[in-house]
Amino acid sequence: MASFMTGLNARLAAVGFPVIVHELNCGIDEVIWIIQGFMIGSTIIQLIVGSLADIYGRVRLFNIGLLIFSLGGLGSGLAINAPLLTIFRVVQGIGAAFLMTLSITILTDNIPKNMLGTWFGINQIAWRAGAIIGLTFSGIIIDYLGWRWVYLINFPIGIVVYVWSLKSLKETYRPAGNRCLDWAGFILFTLFMMFLASSLTMMMNIKNWGYLVTIFFLLSAISLILFIIHENKSKCRALDLSIFKIQQFSTGITAQFLYAIGFGSFITLLVIFIEVVRGYSASLTGFLLTPFELSFLIFGIVGGRLSDNFGFAPVATTGLLMASFSLYMLSRLGMNVSLEHLMICVFLFGIGAGLFIAPNTSSIMTSTPPEKRGVASAIRTFSFNIGFLVSLNIAMLSLVGSTSYEIATKLIISEGRVENLSDVPLEKVYMGISNSFLMMAIIMMIALLLSAYQLKTSASKQK
Repeated sequence: MASFMTGLNARLAAVGFPVIVHELNCGIDEVIWIIQGFMIGSTIIQLIVGSLADIYGRVRLFNIGLLIFSLGGLGSGLAINAPLLTIFRVVQGIGAAFLMTLSITILTDNIPKNMLGTWFGINQIAWRAGAIIGLTFSGIIIDYLGWRWVYLINFPIGIVVYVWSLKSLKETYRPAGNRCLDWAGFILFTLFMMFLASSLTMMMNIKNWGYLVTIFFLLSAISLILFIIHENKSKCRALDLSIFKIQQFSTGITAQFLYAIGFGSFITLLVIFIEVVRGYSASLTGFLLTPFELSFLIFGIVGGRLSDNFGFAPVATTGLLMASFSLYMLSRLGMNVSLEHLMICVFLFGIGAGLFIAPNTSSIMTSTPPEKRGVASAIRTFSFNIGFLVSLNIAMLSLVGSTSYEIATKLIISEGRVENLSDVPLEKVYMGISNSFLMMAIIMMIALLLSAYQLKTSASKQK
């Protein structure tokens, strides 16, 4: 149910963001912060979620995460301006980090190793089921109830799941209560994330921010270097870097990070293309994106079962090949592309993504010893979140680069009324979107090469 909730939230918010930014009269930089606020919140807390779970127990922290997630949704729905909405999205992201990280850890603790791929696939089904319902009903909710209910709906659902979790989930892991928490590492990593996100967002309006972009990039690099130095010397580590010495783990994490860069802006770009540029309604946008969620759901199951029978590497590699191909096809979209062609590309991307996620997750989690799985799951989640953040900013930078900050802002808040933007050559808008998809396809191909290396390595070990 936790995966279902986060999937529902993700797609409700994704389809509704053009209406939200129009109602709140946001600039494109504020748009990015509303979208990435959730990811930042879920990323910065990852370092201590794993350690907290290893110290105090997975189930206890999981239940706390349910409450935080629900309250964050309530606050988001009641927000009166963009900064408040961003803050509550960060809070909701923190709760989601508890849910997504610990659901994987709880599964790993309780499921036999030879069945993990299947159960990770089932976990993906729950997320995708929520996403499908989110896409199906997002337009209806927005068109008839208003955008606030996109977030408010999370509160009653979250409270019901919280009560259910208290009654049904039992702790099977014996917490290591004598472990410490690395607050210094947590602070340094948080600074790194905030400086990085700020610098990337400032680049969209560089004529106003200028040298501050460079300063923030330098501060993010310094924070990261200090974090790595601290983690290598500290006896109480937020992130045990020695885990990266496990080749299967480090390769899987790197492949997932690159996959996340290719995947992160996929939905956002399509929403802009369908809802803003082409001028279709939120209801139709949700319908057009449903094939992605359906194929992701179905092939998430298939990918898990295939990885249990044939190994993770060949299945994950096949998935990345299909995903990169579909992104390339999307980059070739014309101004008058048919909706049928668009839906086929979206469907193929869902197949590729579904085939990759469960096998890659299985390869990451089974490569680590039980006492480090909490941290491993946290690393897996925040590597995806950082990649998502980078992807989103790359896409928006491409859009701004093809037009301008002012024009991109007008475009986002136009609610599809592109005909009112007589000073915008539509070719440039399409060029920005197409260039973004092409960059994502190339990055996904690099992830494919890593997965192919895993395939070669696993084949060599079997000889």
